[in-house]
Amino acid sequence: MAQQLKFILTLEEAASKGVSTPSDFLKLKEDAIILARAPISGVQDAVLGLASSDRVFLGVNVEFEGLPLHHSISSEQFLVANLALNFEQELHACLLPSRFYLESFEEDVPLLLVPQNNRLALSDPVSAAEICANREHCSHPKCRALTAANKSYAQYSKCPSGVALICEGEVYKGWCIESAAYNLSLGPVQAALVDFVARGEGKGFEMITGAVLVEMNDANVSQEATARVLLETIAPGCVLNVFHCYKTAES
Repeated sequence: MAQQLKFILTLEEAASKGVSTPSDFLKLKEDAIILARAPISGVQDAVLGLASSDRVFLGVNVEFEGLPLHHSISSEQFLVANLALNFEQELHACLLPSRFYLESFEEDVPLLLVPQNNRLALSDPVSAAEICANREHCSHPKCRALTAANKSYAQYSKCPSGVALICEGEVYKGWCIESAAYNLSLGPVQAALVDFVARGEGKGFEMITGAVLVEMNDANVSQEATARVLLETIAPGCVLNVFHCYKTAES
C-alpha cells in the first residue's frame, strides 16, 4: 500500500515524520487531512490517536456524494472503527477529545473497544451449515458478516448487525457501534466502509460489487433499508444480500 494511503503508523513510521509523543500529532494532521473524502461540504477533517500497541491510528471524515450529510462518517467515528477493526482495546492519547470513544462508562456497560461476543447464529439452517469454523479469517462474505455482527457494540438497541463488502475479491467488514448520543452511532455499512477506505488503496466506492448484511430476526432496529439507500447511491452495481440471525444460549 502506498505510504500516503496509510491509516495506521508504527512508532518508527511516526518518528520518521517527526512524531515521538502525542504532543507532536499536529505534525501529522496536514498529511492525514488529505485522506478525507468530502465531496459535499469540501471541509476535510482528521483526528489521530495513540493506541495501546503504540501504533498511531488516523481517522478522517467521509461524505457520500448524493446522500444527506447524516449518512457521513465523522473523523472520530472513523478513528474508533479503525481501532476496533484492528483489535485495539485502548486509546492512550488523542489529538482531539473523542466523545464517541468515551462512550459508556456506566456500571455494567462494557466499554466500546472491549471485545464483544453477541453469540449470534444464522437462522436459516442451510445458510448456517455454510458457515466456516474459522470464519474470522475465511474469505466468505457471509462468514465475515456474521463475525462482524457478533462483535457489534449494540448496548442500547440490543440489535447487533454486521456487514461485509466485496471489491475485486477482497472482503471488508464492519459492525454497528452505538452511542448514547444517538447521532454519533455508526451503522455497520459505514463501519465496513471505514475498512474499505483504510485498506482499499484509494479505490472508489463504485467498485464495490457485493454486500452481505447480517442482523437479528424481528429486530427493533433494522439496518436493511438504510444499507440499501447508501449502497444503491454510492455503488449502484452492488448486490446486497441480507441474512437473519438469532442469539444463542449462553454457554
